[in-house]
Amino acid sequence: MMEVLGRDSAREAYRVTSNGVTGLIPDRVISRTMELTGGRGHQTAYDWIARHSNDIEDTLKALSGVPRAKLRIAGIVLEEDG
Repeated sequence: MMEVLGRDSAREAYRVTSNGVTGLIPDRVISRTMELTGGRGHQTAYDWIARHSNDIEDTLKALSGVPRAKLRIAGIVLEEDG
């Protein structure tokens, strides 16, 4: 199960963790498909993350070297790489 750890304002990204792997989802990745403005940016981002949780988890697995895991969302990085 994936957990959102909050937003890292210095990196302009949301921190997420799943199965012991922590990654960063840059604002620019989320804003490819929606606006993060208008006073509801954080809620909008959390909604986007919830809707894409399976793809995010697959991407974190792929980035951490799990065989046959698919990189489904370009732009997500492991926290140590960020």
